[in-house]
Amino acid sequence: MAIKPDSPLQVGEWQYLPEQDKLVQFGPDGKVIATADLDNLSQKVANYFIVHAGKLVTKDELLLDVWGIRDVSDGRVTRVIRVLRVALGDDTREPRYIETIPKRGYRFIAPVSAISPPVQPNNIAQPLIPATTDIKKTNRQSIVFGASVMALLVMLLSWLFWPADEVVSEDNTSSIPMWRYKPVTAMDGLEFYHNVSPDERYLVFSHASPEAENVTVLQLQDLHEHKRVQLTDPSYSSFGAVFSPAENKIAYHRMYSGGGCHIRLLEFSPQDLSVVSDTLLVECGKRTVSGRITWSPDGRYLVYPSMDDGQKQMVLQLLALDSRVPEQLTVPPSSSFGDFSARFSRRGDKLVFLRDAAGSAQIWLMNLSNRSTQLLTQVQDTYPGNVDWNLDDTAIIYPSGPTSIGRIDINTSSSGLLAYTDNYANEIQVTKSGKIVASVGSFSKMNIKKVANRIHNSSDYNQPVFSSNRNESFIEASPVAGGPSAVVSRRSGLPQVWLFYEDGRQEQVTFFQKNERFRNLSFSPDGTNLLVQLTNEIWLIRKEAEPLQVAGGQGTVVGVPSWSANGEQIFYAESNQGRWQVVAIPLNNLASSTVFSTEKELYLECREAEYVLWRDSNTKKFFVRHADDSVEELDIKLPDEQIMLKLELRKQGIYYSSLTSEMEYQLKYYDFVKRQSDVAVPTMQLGRFSISADERYAFILEYEFGDIDIQELEPGIDAL
Repeated sequence: MAIKPDSPLQVGEWQYLPEQDKLVQFGPDGKVIATADLDNLSQKVANYFIVHAGKLVTKDELLLDVWGIRDVSDGRVTRVIRVLRVALGDDTREPRYIETIPKRGYRFIAPVSAISPPVQPNNIAQPLIPATTDIKKTNRQSIVFGASVMALLVMLLSWLFWPADEVVSEDNTSSIPMWRYKPVTAMDGLEFYHNVSPDERYLVFSHASPEAENVTVLQLQDLHEHKRVQLTDPSYSSFGAVFSPAENKIAYHRMYSGGGCHIRLLEFSPQDLSVVSDTLLVECGKRTVSGRITWSPDGRYLVYPSMDDGQKQMVLQLLALDSRVPEQLTVPPSSSFGDFSARFSRRGDKLVFLRDAAGSAQIWLMNLSNRSTQLLTQVQDTYPGNVDWNLDDTAIIYPSGPTSIGRIDINTSSSGLLAYTDNYANEIQVTKSGKIVASVGSFSKMNIKKVANRIHNSSDYNQPVFSSNRNESFIEASPVAGGPSAVVSRRSGLPQVWLFYEDGRQEQVTFFQKNERFRNLSFSPDGTNLLVQLTNEIWLIRKEAEPLQVAGGQGTVVGVPSWSANGEQIFYAESNQGRWQVVAIPLNNLASSTVFSTEKELYLECREAEYVLWRDSNTKKFFVRHADDSVEELDIKLPDEQIMLKLELRKQGIYYSSLTSEMEYQLKYYDFVKRQSDVAVPTMQLGRFSISADERYAFILEYEFGDIDIQELEPGIDAL
């Protein structure tokens, strides 16, 4: 059962806001200074404790009233309690919130009292980001933040995660419902790539446990009998499973650690869920990234993503099951990573698919009778893993934001909010009865670590920094000794850029009003200005000035902003008809932009020495022009699987991240004198990094294994 307070409450040092279903802390100026970082399940447990404050709560009560199912271990309860204590700042030795009653359960001991509805913080009503102005001759514009305090109070539910491509007026926000998820699975680790059988009897999904992070197996669950079995073994990884229309067969994507890739057909027995057979249908490209498969309603075709040695992007393949001959369906532009997910319409005459667009997701429609394609929308506030059709094939249902479900009319391409939700859906499926089944949660939580740079530091220094309950996801060190580091943090709720000074001062410099996806941070050579790349926008952060959008938006695709060596120009990559080019903007005239090069897709100037680096748009090779005008092709070879790239130019060489295995990176350093690459940091979990001004340290990101469950919404057929 869903138990949730329905009025604002003072909970110890926290305030509970029912409209947002969050625990927050306000500062003296009325601004949110902290938000309890809780996933959906942990928030529900917190709500249960608040409602039952002062009473003994047993583990059995929690399992029954919060999880609602019986197959949850005591260890899962313990994990959630630990998450709650960390988020609330509690201490098991001297508890102020959750007291453990040995062998019996827990008691919530913090005082809980009713309060008047809080006034919304000033940073919501009056952000530091300017109102819209024409800042470029090419008609690129800043975002408007001129809403009044009253309008924002009326739109209390929408100010956090308002999708940029959806217009919701004051008059109709109240008509948008709030839907809450209820659990279907509750295993430790990640349950994702799910598919419900046509009769809604069975659920198949991929599962990765914290104990075996690099292995993903298929699980099959009988939703009526509450029985679950493992279908595949951990000697390979299994993804993207889909039921046949006949329901007792499953097509799935098998990936081997050595690089092999299969699309396979598994048949199971409905009586005991045992595997009857598991046969190869077709091989997919060795460079293929795990993806989702869709099965046509007539049972004759499969569509799956694939990428081989001859392809530069993921493409969708159509496989006729009678002939076993694949046919390429899509041709993504060169600026895109490719097409990674598709779903047949219920009549089987159309296909909706997802395309990467330099870090954001686009939703496309294909008419299978003539193979014509149409862009429906670009998703601004999230990166959905899968979308689905409504029940009559007139609209696409998709995760439109971190806490919202959207709907796109395929005839008019008009989009709008279908509902707000209480958690983040990675991918969704709409069943025949009108349920929305989603994978809900997060793959990981991030933390920033400061480690020794082997090139200039032989110590074993390795410490977490700037930590706020693992809410930090990006860092850029100042290029000037003693300067502040720029950090992307959720400590005030939404992701924002903070400056962290060596004397301990902290300063929030952005006040974005929706859940932005940060892609890049770059300091000017003197450390006074900062470029911030969101999904498809580039912002300039200047000292004692309001942030200003200088590029992107309005359907453009941008990437990799950088500074000229003297700090007087901004460079960035822009996709032009599917091909990258480099654009330049003078800092003294931000309304003017010119195409700097049509042959380069990346351009960087070194602030410490007279050389420049670029990557050729055609060959994808790296080149350096030195101070004497000599050009050197760099011996920097990146694995085919590496999508993201970070480089940092220094006086004697270049730092870059390189993928060494399916799940690990190394930080390498190309030395101009030795003309070879050495290892600066031997192991990194992600490819992002930043080097300190003195080059003795590197800042890297590490992640903690996340938790994703399969959950469902029951909006009703009429709502879709």
